Amino acid sequence: MDQEQFAQMIEQAYKSALESADAIKAVAEADRQAALRELEAAQEARKTAEANGEKIAGAYFEERRAQLMEFSRQELLRQLCRKHLEAGKKPEEIAQWLDVPLDCVGAIQDVMARAGSGKGKRTALRGNPRLRYANSGRGGSIYFESEETAFQMWWEFAGGDALAIIGVPDENQWEELTRLPPDRREETLRFIAEQVIDDQASGKGSFAIGRDFLTIYS
Repeated sequence: MDQEQFAQMIEQAYKSALESADAIKAVAEADRQAALRELEAAQEARKTAEANGEKIAGAYFEERRAQLMEFSRQELLRQLCRKHLEAGKKPEEIAQWLDVPLDCVGAIQDVMARAGSGKGKRTALRGNPRLRYANSGRGGSIYFESEETAFQMWWEFAGGDALAIIGVPDENQWEELTRLPPDRREETLRFIAEQVIDDQASGKGSFAIGRDFLTIYS
């Protein structure tokens, strides 16, 4: 092999090496661009998830805020009714003064009677019912479980002589959310309230059943 042939071989080797390097750079650039596209897609997905999460959280807390405001209104009326009852006023007069249904005043009389009579006979339900509790700060969830059905309720600590409030399905939502007939709503909520008092308040307390709430009292 003469010097010229050797030089041609070296030149060809350099060209091949450069071509290979260019090819490697092209593949690397394609991989980099693909990685950038995946990163951008992930960032966009995260932004979308965060935005949706904020909307969901906002809707949740807005709904809870409305429920708690309604509870506060009902609790104020209940306290006024109770003070008038303790002062010996007639239920009919109280209902007229405060513009509340007469049966609401009667329900408060029942609460006062239960609180004064001590622990009475427990409500019996079919299906071996039981409650489970999940706590998270000043609130959490209560799970009702039986051989027939299972459903979840939220709860939060209350103020004054009310220990806690439990959100329950109203009459219109009851059957859909609990899979129990409407005529069993009252006894089911009574069982839940009595069980909560036994489990969480050493059996000492009373309760009131409302349209959207169970209220547990000390």
